[in-house]
Amino acid sequence: MDFARYQPAHRARLESLARSPQWRAFLADPETLQRWKAVMAVPRAAPGQMRGAAEFLKARNAGRVQALIRSGVRDERALVHALGDWQTALADATDWDGSEPWPIFFLGLVLTIQCSFDPRRCLYCNQVMLPRRLDLEQWKALLAEAARPVPPYVYITGGEPLLLGQEVWGDDGLVAFATRLGCAVNVNTNAALITPRVALQLVKTGLAKVHVSLDSADPDVQATLFGGPERVEAVWRGLFNLQIAREALGADHPVIHINCVLTRLNLFQLPDLLRFLLDVRKIPAASAGRRITADPAFADFAFHLIPVGGSDNAAIRPTADEWKRFYTETWPEAEHVWAEYQAAIGVAESERRTLAAHVPFANPYRRADHRMSLDQYCQAAARGVYWQGALTERCYVAPTQAYVLPDGSQHWCGAHAVRRPPPLGSVRDATLRENVRRGQQRLAALPGPECVNCAGATCVINQSVERSLRSQVTTWLKAAAPAAS
Repeated sequence: MDFARYQPAHRARLESLARSPQWRAFLADPETLQRWKAVMAVPRAAPGQMRGAAEFLKARNAGRVQALIRSGVRDERALVHALGDWQTALADATDWDGSEPWPIFFLGLVLTIQCSFDPRRCLYCNQVMLPRRLDLEQWKALLAEAARPVPPYVYITGGEPLLLGQEVWGDDGLVAFATRLGCAVNVNTNAALITPRVALQLVKTGLAKVHVSLDSADPDVQATLFGGPERVEAVWRGLFNLQIAREALGADHPVIHINCVLTRLNLFQLPDLLRFLLDVRKIPAASAGRRITADPAFADFAFHLIPVGGSDNAAIRPTADEWKRFYTETWPEAEHVWAEYQAAIGVAESERRTLAAHVPFANPYRRADHRMSLDQYCQAAARGVYWQGALTERCYVAPTQAYVLPDGSQHWCGAHAVRRPPPLGSVRDATLRENVRRGQQRLAALPGPECVNCAGATCVINQSVERSLRSQVTTWLKAAAPAAS
């Protein structure tokens, strides 16, 4: 294996790890690696969640809204609501080919609440325990249902999903099964259980992305957040095992993505964390007909900043002044680190992106349109309220998402799965779409009190859908306006 496209210090780390007994057992058998490479699955692209929901709603509701316009209705807000009305869209939908007609673009599977870091969990963890009642075949049945008519983006999480072992990463496990269905699959893990064998299997089965929690480049701070220095070492070792596995099988997947929980302990350390992430990733390079920014390595080790949640974490939640300092001082410093990196690896000036543009879900305040100033946002964030100002009037994407907990309970989305209002139903008694149909009367109440900390990505998607619906209504109204004399 050739680690030439890594920084010298990290190259030495990878070479040392590749000489360990665990890795030698695999690397000394090149014939097996070649067989695995020959059957390695290639990840599929994730469906377009922003465009998909809007296009479905417009296709289902266009005739009704255009009829309203012809009847003289000119209230843009009312027309947008009519165009985005899921109850009408679902009522008009008929079964086809024995299955329901509307797509599920995002399927979250919380396989277990148990964690390999039990019983002393991460400092900010606020997971509430639930029994595990679904087995492998039941999880597969959910995947098979969701994969029609459009294979969804599958988000496998926990707890620690890799505790389920081969049920997740095996040749007949969930990642392989979902990939064969055409799904793009992500595993959210602490990475501590990614041994060389697991890493090779995740690459072989076509995992598209892995999300790993890392919050600080300072080992002492990270040890405090993780609950011990040995855990920090295990997490990094798991990530480095993935890098070696990709090289061993000649793959670019899975893309490594970092989830960083922002607390008072690490809020101002983002620039240092970014420097370290850039130092350990493969150096992107141009090739024949491909720009540096098109190299898959250019997307590796991107990060998602997650403001610490839960009332139990009030003591480690940043104050309003600290949030303000983060957005006005720390974030610009991180942007400078990113700009220097792009220049150092030779990205042409015309191709360079800001950090906020390169990682669109990175910045909690700037990633969505908030109906408040930065000062107002920081005051709300100090109370643990991060997304209330970014909520749209309606939730337009809920029926295209499904989040299933280990006991089989189904929720609209990840935010509901965390806060746990009454579920839509149980997948042990009904299908995903049957539960959505039964809960459609509740759509009119969304967003509700449990949505004040809606996932930031969902806010961005909802805003995009609303803009698309409004743009369509505006176009129709202009076309219906009488010509100027």
